[in-house]
Amino acid sequence: MSKYELGSVEPPPAVLDAIALQLNFPLSFFYKPLEQPENRGTTFYRSLKTNAVHAKEILFVRSRWATQIASVLLQDVIFPPVDIPSLPEKYDSVTEYSLDDIEEITLYLRDCWKLGYSPISDMSKLLETHGIVIASIKTGFPETDACSAIVEQRPFVFLDIEKECAVRNRFNMAHELGHLMLHTDISQNDLEDKNLLGRIEREANQFASCFLLPREAFLLDIRSSSLQAFLPLKRKWKVSIQAMVYRCQDLHIFSESQMIYIQKQISAKRWRKNEPYDAEWVCEEASILRTAVKMLIDRGDYTKEQFVDVFRLSASDMEEICSLPKGYLSSHVHENAPIIDFATRKIIAQN
Repeated sequence: MSKYELGSVEPPPAVLDAIALQLNFPLSFFYKPLEQPENRGTTFYRSLKTNAVHAKEILFVRSRWATQIASVLLQDVIFPPVDIPSLPEKYDSVTEYSLDDIEEITLYLRDCWKLGYSPISDMSKLLETHGIVIASIKTGFPETDACSAIVEQRPFVFLDIEKECAVRNRFNMAHELGHLMLHTDISQNDLEDKNLLGRIEREANQFASCFLLPREAFLLDIRSSSLQAFLPLKRKWKVSIQAMVYRCQDLHIFSESQMIYIQKQISAKRWRKNEPYDAEWVCEEASILRTAVKMLIDRGDYTKEQFVDVFRLSASDMEEICSLPKGYLSSHVHENAPIIDFATRKIIAQN
């Protein structure tokens, strides 16, 4: 296998067919030309405490698939314009943000996007309305959440949907929005500094908390330290109870002894991993890629088979990335059928 990977030996047809079958990829995938490097900015990886190397590799490769799909779609479909405002001039020389800074920046963004102080009903729709493309990815690692990057001047959020928790996904999207707002000057090499990485992750978490739970409006809702009092607030704000508790801690709403009691109650109720409503709430779905794919197929630019052939990827992987219904592409495609008509592929790409 190592000789195959290094390119020193080419697998015979029977072996390659077995590899393709085992990995559930079309044979054509293994004959793809080398891909050109993207104009990609810094990729911010979310929550990679363990299995970091493997998780990063999976996230990066699948994020490349997503941006390649988007690049083809953008040839024929107009995506919403990118609308992430630049920070006010007073932050031009700021390298580290205080909580007060982040509070002000999130209110500034809410004002630019005309959100007021109300709960955000749909984070996916909000980000995509302002030109941020969301791609769905499953890594198989429970430790991963999301990553983001600006690719060809288009912001992307690559959301790991492995855990299927609506409030967690919403917080992850807000976290990545924080990176896209606050950390545009951070390079990929900068992230090798663990202290810097820890700081920007903390800032992105604070951004998500402040953006989803604006101080003045959220303070009006806090009337008790009882966990039961947080249940209606979770329904209203669509934010986890634990995230709201941490927000209360940042705002110094409760005393230290009250905070200790609340944390003990969360543990006693076994709410660390699963809270009330988590199992019943459906995750928000991204729509830009799904809508664009369906539009091109419905108007006859591609058949479903042709669309899969362009990328030489597993149809089921493409369904996942584009938030398409299961079977939308794969029920019409023989996953391991060899695709060798490269001339046809070029004509399709041009159309």
